[in-house]
Amino acid sequence: MENLPEDNVRLETPSVKNNRIFTPFSGRAPASSVGDGSSPKKKRKGIWAVLAGIGVVLYKLKAVLIALKFGKFAATIISMLVMIWVYATQFGWVYAVGFVLLIAVHESGHVLAARGAGLKVSMPIFIPFVGAFISMKQQPTNARTEAIIAAGGPVLGSIGAFVCLALGVAYKNELFLALAYTGCLLNLFNLVPVHPLDGGRIVTAISPLMWIVGIPVLIYIAVKYPNPIVILFVILGAFQAFKLWRSPNKQYFAVSKRTRITFAVVYFGLMIVLGLTMSWIHGLRVAAESGL
Repeated sequence: MENLPEDNVRLETPSVKNNRIFTPFSGRAPASSVGDGSSPKKKRKGIWAVLAGIGVVLYKLKAVLIALKFGKFAATIISMLVMIWVYATQFGWVYAVGFVLLIAVHESGHVLAARGAGLKVSMPIFIPFVGAFISMKQQPTNARTEAIIAAGGPVLGSIGAFVCLALGVAYKNELFLALAYTGCLLNLFNLVPVHPLDGGRIVTAISPLMWIVGIPVLIYIAVKYPNPIVILFVILGAFQAFKLWRSPNKQYFAVSKRTRITFAVVYFGLMIVLGLTMSWIHGLRVAAESGL
């Protein structure tokens, strides 16, 4: 809210100082209202007042029904707006909106994959500096289903990043190129084979032993780029690996050879494509700065 200029009229509390005169209530009705009853005109006004009151109540009930209908989206929308505001204070509104939309696309991939598998999940909730998550009301019963749901995010998220890349190249727009690079980085990080990251869930359909490779990678990232969230993922990943070693559920991880090959192609293919794309975007940036 902007400050008012000093020469504007100031509002003061009514008082005797302002020469305000308040007529005391005498307890008697005004002379015009004394009689056998109210006039027909006043009765009509009373009826219209009642109808207006009913209209207001119905309007508010309608608003309540709409809120109940779309209430499941309220937490998602509000958390998105909060996240946009937080990032906008550091990176500007335009980049913040694009960044949060890329995360939304990624999470939408999980939602679509889960519903395609017949599982009920919540809408995404966004948390600044953490990301977003969906709450699964039903858990997958086997590694194949878990891998499908996990892969949905990086697949759709990568498509979103490639759309930004296409727009950035077509219009020579640095903002879209920056968003494309960030989108590739986010999805590539999520492919680290550590539970509960997407990569850790995807490799359950390839080989859970890959968690042993993922944990040292995540420890290296945590040391090189200290971050409490990454450290938390290291702890959760180590705990999940220990839990699997302590009591392995062979039936849960039993998948066909074809399924393992399919997810291996998707998983490693995504990692290679995302890595090469990031390298190419970086090359474009270097060439632009060098004036080539």
